[in-house]
Amino acid sequence: MTDERVSEFLDRSVPRYLAHAPFSLCLRELNRLIAIKEFEREFGPFRESVLDVGCGDGFWWTFLDRAGRRICGVDISLREIEQAKKVFDATALTDVSKQVPFDGIEFKDLIGNCSLEHVPDIDGALRNLRRSAAEDGRLVLFVPTPTWALQGRTQRFLMRSAPRLAMMFAGALNGFFQHWHLYHHSIWASILEANGWHVESVRGLGGKRSEFLFRLFLPSGLAAFGIKSVTGRYPNKLLAYVPARLLSPFITLMKLSLEAPLVDPDDEGAYEYMIVATAGPARAA
Repeated sequence: MTDERVSEFLDRSVPRYLAHAPFSLCLRELNRLIAIKEFEREFGPFRESVLDVGCGDGFWWTFLDRAGRRICGVDISLREIEQAKKVFDATALTDVSKQVPFDGIEFKDLIGNCSLEHVPDIDGALRNLRRSAAEDGRLVLFVPTPTWALQGRTQRFLMRSAPRLAMMFAGALNGFFQHWHLYHHSIWASILEANGWHVESVRGLGGKRSEFLFRLFLPSGLAAFGIKSVTGRYPNKLLAYVPARLLSPFITLMKLSLEAPLVDPDDEGAYEYMIVATAGPARAA
């Protein structure tokens, strides 16, 4: 996307996302949406059948073109699935490493939107996704970089002066988010290759402004997450009743932080990878 198109997309999308999710999550999700649009520009649009692994409530897909496509989603949360069913065909799946999603359907495109790093048996999960893919299937994988929790000014200062404390804090963050797999993209390439996938492209997401704002709003985001775990909804729904002009500072902040949404995967500001892989020879279990 050109800078102008990114700006237009954010003008339309930020108010909607802020009325759905906390600022920190909104920032990450919009960054991924911009990355997906770049993927479609480079590799072509999503094809007729798409599987979203860890689809959540499906809101992400309301920003993407679903016309003429069968979108299917799986998630471990029954509450999230009930919401996702309003957007596409969705079903609960407790463990993608043990079950083939929507058995009998061959998907042209598959997405793991920051979901597979939460699956303990990553090899089993990737093998099952390969079984779910068509022979010309594509996989778009968003995963955290191994150092994402060590980014930010405070963490960098602690790494210089008190590395044990910095690593303890990083470990607490990764434990809270249940990250089982945090690898350099070259390791991800090896894991994917071993399970029937061939990596075609790796991009980094992030930047210093994005990281600063994410961490600034992370405490309120964690509080909102706690509320959602009880009520099933983020409290941000209330922002739908706030006049648009009052949200303009947040829109400006979001646009400034996402001016350069894609970076080199080895850039020190990259907090996440977008890995694009194509289906290779299917491997036996």
